[in-house]
Amino acid sequence: MWEMVMSEFGVKRLNMTPVSGIKKPWIHEYPTIEDLLEDRSHLTPVFVDERATVELEQFEHPENALYVFGRVSYSPYVKYGEGAVTLKIATPQPGMLWAHQALAIILYDRP
Repeated sequence: MWEMVMSEFGVKRLNMTPVSGIKKPWIHEYPTIEDLLEDRSHLTPVFVDERATVELEQFEHPENALYVFGRVSYSPYVKYGEGAVTLKIATPQPGMLWAHQALAIILYDRP
């Protein structure tokens, strides 16, 4: 599912944590979210979370973004402080989107 969305929008790399053992040339795995964020520190992390305050319609996408998707039960942006960039995609009920669906919506919205 990820590969099709990435291909359509020209995304060449999927960063994943924790290590799953999936062997694809376009998947780069990291043991922890902290390892991923440190390695990709030249990018602006945007944490996609249904509890975020900025909705997609008002969001200005950073030029070089690292979109971070995760489980509702784990919000990595909380430990990175209030200044973290967060993004919410409004849905009729919380948890209605799979991460690859949210990715397609976000990439479609990018200028």
